[in-house]
Amino acid sequence: MNTNSIKYAVQSSAETRYVRNREATSFQDFFSSVLEPQRISPEKDGQTFTPSFFRGPERNIENVIATSMIIFDVDQKPGDDIITLEETEDALIDMGLEHAIYTSYSNSTDCPRFRIVLPLNKPAYPEEFLSVSAAALEALDDLLDYRLLKVIDGCWRETSRCYYTFTSHPDRLNGSISFYNPGAPLDVLELKLAQSTYGIDAQYSKTMKPRAPGTAVGAQGRSMELNRLLGGLFRSFGEDQITQKIFAADNELNPGNQYFRDQSYARHKPRPGESKDAAALRACRSWVRSHLNWLRRKAKGIDTTIVNRKAQSKEPMPTHEAMIRLKDFKPGKTKAGGETALAEFEIVSGEHAGRHVWHRFYSQGNHPTAIKISNEMLEKFKTAASLTTASFDDALKAKGVIVHARIKLKPGTGGFPAQNEIGTFFTQQ
Repeated sequence: MNTNSIKYAVQSSAETRYVRNREATSFQDFFSSVLEPQRISPEKDGQTFTPSFFRGPERNIENVIATSMIIFDVDQKPGDDIITLEETEDALIDMGLEHAIYTSYSNSTDCPRFRIVLPLNKPAYPEEFLSVSAAALEALDDLLDYRLLKVIDGCWRETSRCYYTFTSHPDRLNGSISFYNPGAPLDVLELKLAQSTYGIDAQYSKTMKPRAPGTAVGAQGRSMELNRLLGGLFRSFGEDQITQKIFAADNELNPGNQYFRDQSYARHKPRPGESKDAAALRACRSWVRSHLNWLRRKAKGIDTTIVNRKAQSKEPMPTHEAMIRLKDFKPGKTKAGGETALAEFEIVSGEHAGRHVWHRFYSQGNHPTAIKISNEMLEKFKTAASLTTASFDDALKAKGVIVHARIKLKPGTGGFPAQNEIGTFFTQQ
């Protein structure tokens, strides 16, 4: 038996139980011929496939010879702790697994529904398939805050289940996608040795006890807000700094109901000999690492070529990223006597090279919120410019230093014109 090939079966329709065995030379070839072509139909119909191959023409459990792929059908509903296709891809790439993901017929923009298809390095026989697939599910769910088990159809446990190929309703084409990523196939022997029973007896989302009304969870609440904060910290701080800031934000935003202390997520539960505090910090660190990996892969690079020229326009610039050079940093006093400083930067890359942009910092004697925001920006500038401290005096030493920043367009309000300001400073991590 060729362990590099993929053996499977196809049906002309889900209405028939008669199958025809097929073999692809590789999982990528299987994807190209079966899952990549998109079928658009107002009805849920058309060809189906089965990840198993059979000894007889009838599709039933007794006829299954072995199974070449594991499939998890993400069938979430509005109100579930939504798992996005992007974070699923992130977890699979982090694991180094070869995989395909394609949206299902009922997929929608607000409630993504999709299938995860994972090849095995050799076919699993019926008597070993359940423990193999349970171990694969447990490993993947560990990177998804143990939310996957709650939103997948229980059909992953069935070796003879058939699945529609990539079919989309004409009114739901937005967001429809099918893609392949290379990697290593799941190792059957390794998964067998795990002796996992994860999810085998689980009750699925259709019968799962709902959370208490008003409880902010996952993508619908706490973690979504933390993810928004992490996006603002991305490339402005190191991973350890971001972990500490996200952990502190969780304690501040969700006192008594912290996301990383919520033990309804198995990943947040203390391990043997581990305190609750240590478990929460570990969960936070893992969450931050996973989200940063996804952001790094999705971030678009900029042209860092240094351009020295005069400004070509005085019109407000759209929000964009650029390399900027500190031209001047002038400490002073506000009318109320508070400490302030005005930083002047020159853009030295891209189409807006030569333009200048200013940012005002505030220190002692000003409103606490203004001081807090300024301190955060100074900390980011310190990291980007490799300064020893984030102080007004130290910032003066950065004259001429070039850093990567986001130039933000601030719309005009109350009769004032639109203007540009520094949105954040980036490190090159």
